[in-house]
Amino acid sequence: METSHKDYNTGSEEMQVPFRIDPEFEKEIPKIKEEEYNQLYDNILEAGEVYEPLVVWDGVLVDGHNRWKIILKLREKGIVIKYRTREVHFNNDHAAKAWMWKQQRGRRNLTDKQRDYAIGKQLAEEKLAYGGDRKSRSKTDLEPQGKTAQKIADENGIGYGSVFRAEQFAKGVDALREVSPEAADKVLNEEVSVSKTDVRELTTAEPEIIEAFAQAVNEGKKPERKPRKPKTEEEKRDMDEIEAIMRDMRDPTTTPEFTIDFLIEDIELNGQTYVELLANTIADRKNLVTDENKPLIVAAINKVVDEILKVRDSM
Repeated sequence: METSHKDYNTGSEEMQVPFRIDPEFEKEIPKIKEEEYNQLYDNILEAGEVYEPLVVWDGVLVDGHNRWKIILKLREKGIVIKYRTREVHFNNDHAAKAWMWKQQRGRRNLTDKQRDYAIGKQLAEEKLAYGGDRKSRSKTDLEPQGKTAQKIADENGIGYGSVFRAEQFAKGVDALREVSPEAADKVLNEEVSVSKTDVRELTTAEPEIIEAFAQAVNEGKKPERKPRKPKTEEEKRDMDEIEAIMRDMRDPTTTPEFTIDFLIEDIELNGQTYVELLANTIADRKNLVTDENKPLIVAAINKVVDEILKVRDSM
């Protein structure tokens, strides 16, 4: 992939910049913490040069954005900083972005959520890299049967399913970023207590739920989990009926004397209700029920089955 190295410095009157900054690539780089930035600044100032080459593809900077900002900032103060560039080649912009996210995984002091985000973004871009080019920006997904996911899983020493969950987590963070970049950064920096499951659910959440989630995060609060809104009138009636039954069950004045027949009926009705809800949830997201995702869905259902069996076996 590497083609050449070139050495530069910022001491000339008319500094020749051998690349351009593409906003589309720059926004891919996660914002680093202030203390990390300050440490990098001090290291570059003390050394008088940037040891790690800035990576360039097709005239665009793809790795080294924070280092470049520091180089320019020091130049404004009249301080000459030497740096190198390294030319690389990618087949398309998605392949370039996938490589960028792979490099991000190698950063020190990453939070658990930052690492998951990088893994998820890498998977998404590598799948897209199988189709399209820089000019067409094609979104054709030709990733063959999870081979890319397995490769990334092997690289990180994690399970195959964990890679797909990381991709859904990254999509949830991106949905949050559309509403509030600040909230997205707080989640990734783990400045608030937010579960990955809650973030993944943002991929299918209504806009008002995402906005409430962002507001809670920005206020330093743990977001409340919001129930999914019913998609049809029939589903709304079913959910209202279930809620009414639950209210009656909590109200001792409306609860009849319990017998074994009531217990059996409750168990069967509750089981039927949750099976129907599960079936409806899967049906509502049938676009995600692909051959690639089926093992993950089956594994999730098996977890529920295992919990039910634990209840049975504990009697």
